[in-house]
Amino acid sequence: MNRRRWWRRAAAGVVVFAVLEVVLELAHAGPDAVRLALLVATCVGVLGLVLDTLSDASPTWTVEVERPSVREGGDPRLSRYVNLIEAHLTARSDDAALRDRLATLTDQVLRQRYAVGRGDPRAEALIGPELAAVISGPVRRLSPADIDRCLTRIEEL
Repeated sequence: MNRRRWWRRAAAGVVVFAVLEVVLELAHAGPDAVRLALLVATCVGVLGLVLDTLSDASPTWTVEVERPSVREGGDPRLSRYVNLIEAHLTARSDDAALRDRLATLTDQVLRQRYAVGRGDPRAEALIGPELAAVISGPVRRLSPADIDRCLTRIEEL
């Protein structure tokens, strides 16, 4: 298809060249055949490239996603948690958002499974010293390993 299109363009270029040559000879302009042929060939080539570029609006290449994004589909709550963890890990200063979310999750699990709140004396024995230090201590930057240990402990409750 593409070759046929260029052959038609070349034929149209020859016709345009012949018409211009005849018109310029009749006008006694004394055209230079080589320069006129180069001008027609250049115009036909540029016009052909422009038409080829504009004819297909969609790109012809494919982009392969290395890692599928959690944000595109799936659980929106999971997406918010992933965003929260990414924001915590890339923040320039310490942020209490992740600590507060871990505390809320711990409190929800304690209430659902043991019917106690974090303020109950039995709760500290259930959650363990490391998780208790994270959720009730001062705001600090948690490493991915610290986050993993806290979430594992919450899941084990």
